[in-house]
This record gives sequence, C-alpha cells and structure tokens, in this order.
Amino acid sequence: MNESPRIHESPADFGEALAEVESILADSSRPPRRALVGFDGFIDTFIEMEEPASMAEFGPQVEKAAGISTSFPVRHEGDRFGGNGPLLACGLRALLGSSSHLTYYGGLGRQEPLPVFAEALDGWVDRIHSFADPAHSDCLQFRDGKIMLSDLRNCAEVTWEALLARVGEGTLDEDLATTDCIAAVNWGKLPHAGRIWEQLAHRLEALDRAGDRIPFFMDLAEFSFRAEEDKRGLQDTLRTIAARSTAILSLNLKEAWQLGEVAGARGVGERERPAVARLADDLRAWSAVDRLVIHPNDGALVSEAAGTVSLPGPLSRDPVRSVGAGDNFGAGILAGALHGLHGEALLLLGVLASGTFVRTGEFPQPEAVTRVLRRWREGTLGDRLED
Repeated sequence: MNESPRIHESPADFGEALAEVESILADSSRPPRRALVGFDGFIDTFIEMEEPASMAEFGPQVEKAAGISTSFPVRHEGDRFGGNGPLLACGLRALLGSSSHLTYYGGLGRQEPLPVFAEALDGWVDRIHSFADPAHSDCLQFRDGKIMLSDLRNCAEVTWEALLARVGEGTLDEDLATTDCIAAVNWGKLPHAGRIWEQLAHRLEALDRAGDRIPFFMDLAEFSFRAEEDKRGLQDTLRTIAARSTAILSLNLKEAWQLGEVAGARGVGERERPAVARLADDLRAWSAVDRLVIHPNDGALVSEAAGTVSLPGPLSRDPVRSVGAGDNFGAGILAGALHGLHGEALLLLGVLASGTFVRTGEFPQPEAVTRVLRRWREGTLGDRLED
C-alpha cells in the first residue's frame, strides 16, 4: 500500500512538474506516436437549458410537475459527433501533434463512417475502421452539469466478432504490432467492450508485444446500469490487460465510488481528498492496474507504485463546452504516459487538457494549453480563455 498521499492545494505546490509539462508542450521535435483508439460512437444532440439554467433548480421543478406535465425554454444547438472514443482521439491528436498517427475502431457507421463523423474527424484521425452504427444522445446542458438521455441500442452491435468480420485479423495485427498505445473507453455503455479489451491484450501477447508494456488506457464511463455480474467480472478483465501492458484506469468520482462498492474499497461516498486517495489505492490493488486515476470536477488524483498524488484543477464555472471534458482529460493522461510522465506532471497535463477544452470549446493544442498553464500559475486564469 502507498505511503501518505501528496496532496497539493495550488499550482505553487506543483514544483518541477510545471516546468516539466511546459517543456514537453514547447518541444516540437518530440517523436511521432501511433495510437489505436476505440470503440464507441455517438451522435449527440445538444440542448442548452435557458430557465432553469442549473440542475439544482431543474430537479425540484420536474418533481413538482409530476402528474401534470410542464415545459422549459431551451436553445437547440444541433447535432455533433460524440462518444468517448472519438472525443479522446481528437484530444490526443491535438496534444501529440500532426506527425502522430491515430487509428479509430468503432461504431461510427455500419459500412463506413457517417458524414457527421467523417467530416469531424478529418484531420484528427488518420484511419477509421467502422463496423457498427452509432448510438444517439440528447444532451441537456446546465450551468452546473449535464443530463445525457441516451438511446443505447446500437451499442450492442459493437462486438469482437463484428470488428474482425469488418477489418480482418491481418489489418488488426498490423495496427497492434506498430501502435505505441491503446485507448479503450466506454465499457459502461458497450455491453461487449470487455471481450474486445481482453482480446486486444491477448493479441498483444501473441504478437510478442506484452513485454513492451505499452500504455493501455481505459475509461469505464457511466456504468451504473450494467449488471452486477458484469461489474464483478470486470476485475478479471482489468487484470488480464494489466498482465500484458501498462494499464491505466481512469474514473470520475461517481464511477470510482461505484467500482469501490464492487471492490469493497475504503472511501466510497467520501469527497475529502485523503479519503479519495484511500479509495484509489484500494481500487488499484483490486484491479492490479499500474495507474488508477480519479478525476473529480475540481482536480485529479493518481495512485501508482511511486505514490499517490492529488492536484486541484483549473476549474471553470462558466465553460464554453462541458461534454468531452473527461475525454480530453483522458487524452492528457495518455499523452503524459507516452511522454514518460508520472505523479504531479502526469496529472497536470490531464487537468490542463481538460481545462483548455472547456474554456475554448476546442481540442487542446499545446499553445493553448501553455497559455492556460501560465495564467493559472500567475493567478490570472478566468472561466474562458480569451486571447
């Protein structure tokens, strides 16, 4: 078990991590990386709530209207490409640079990517292998959070068998033989994701790549509606992957609590950072992953062999865009792992990537991330990143 966690309160406490991250962001000569990302796909319809503008006010009004109905003024903002995987892929490409190569596997269209994905991913993803239709979500955006209303029926079509039938073992093995990392997300909504993840780990071993210990990043996403049997079986999936890669599991605080209930971990339901650190340590031991990351809205924490670290984040109370914040955080964590970062520096790149995305509505290019870093350090960072 780890020693007492290092809990930081402000950027002034981060020490050498600030200079380390700033140096990486400024280094245009860093080597190109290859990434394999998957496996979900969503078309998101965005609806901005006007009145009430907060979830705290919305809930009681809905309850009061039970049995008699009600209506609320909103602004429809149209459809966008979505899904944890596509959003993470774009954030990762922004951080790694144009010389990197990203391949996406997932449900973006049964025969080929639908136009909403093909157009949005152009320039961010180099190659797409699409083998199922996307799911659909209506996103109600509030000042203090969001409500996702998701039609998940197509998620059941994202299977290992469908992937192989569409792509073939040869193409998949070529990608696995050359990739520098794997990002596999949204176990919660893809009922067959666990089998895909496990098979990828087994293929790494068959290709003699298990010894390379490439980063295998995982984000479960919301999984409260998964069967209890699935949740208990997740331990075997995570341990299978951890035996063949450098396994990184990222959870938001709610997901960490849910998994903690399955694992019998300490700190379930607690928000204080020492308690969240205990939760992270217990979950890392239970899952056998190399790094267990928890990201509440106001910061992040990592449990790893070198110790447990907790940082605040550059919280924005008036974000330009909130959907995708966690995915861009994950992109920052994975990019940091590819650069060999640990502890404070690893978390710093994650919270900066997310903090940049929510302030600009754009994927975190190094120049913008550097501006957020410097203004946060100076105490001049606002809720939006103005030029």
